[in-house]
Amino acid sequence: MHEAVTDVLLERAQEADGLSRMVLVSVFAHAVLFAGLIAMPASWRSHSTQSDVTPMMITLNSAGTGPEAGGLTPISGRPVQEAAPAESKPAPIGPPAPKAPEMVAPEPAAKPSPKTPPKRVEKPVDKSSARKPTTGPEVKAGDARADTGGAPIEFGGLTRPSGGGLSTNSVTTDYANFCCPAYLNQMLDLIKRNWNQNQGASGQVRIKFTIGRDGILSNVQIDKPSNILLLDLETQRAILKTRALPPLPREFTESTLTVYINFDYYR
Repeated sequence: MHEAVTDVLLERAQEADGLSRMVLVSVFAHAVLFAGLIAMPASWRSHSTQSDVTPMMITLNSAGTGPEAGGLTPISGRPVQEAAPAESKPAPIGPPAPKAPEMVAPEPAAKPSPKTPPKRVEKPVDKSSARKPTTGPEVKAGDARADTGGAPIEFGGLTRPSGGGLSTNSVTTDYANFCCPAYLNQMLDLIKRNWNQNQGASGQVRIKFTIGRDGILSNVQIDKPSNILLLDLETQRAILKTRALPPLPREFTESTLTVYINFDYYR
């Protein structure tokens, strides 16, 4: 057992001696190489490069008349190196200049020649004593568009009275001598705005109502019906829709005023 251990230790000692020898040999070899690099001439370590070398251009042209060069190809008399000509670019063409507007004087408009009115030929006056001038009644302007020659028709005929069925003649009050007829005209104008007289039937309706001091209408009643329900309802509706009038005039001292109005309908 002791011998085996001794043998192992000896083998390891030999291996350590061999490794030391290898390290020494490597250090020695590197030292020699480094010394050789130091002793080497500087020209061996530098590498010279030629800069700005212009390549030679040889043109093979049978038409050249250069001197004899001793070879089979003659050298032309043209220079070997030649700068390439610069490319000429065409100048840009701009758009044509705009044409200046021409000043044209307007032609004077021809004035129309004035027309002369035709001459009026006056007829000679017949001064014959045998012919007497005609005489007759004086012509007066009338209200009709055409003179028919007929006599006027009194109220109650075929013509309608003016005012569209409502006029001051259609209004009466409980006071025979009412002071202010202008107030009644204003009342009729307000009622006409709410009344539709075109009902497709003919008849007359008399209605009764009371006006207060403040103009409020009350006690609206059909005083005399037309026996046509449509006309009676339309008359009552017109008064109720009016509803209020201006206050009674100051000249009328009473507190209320009772009014009767006849509404005339035509087919």
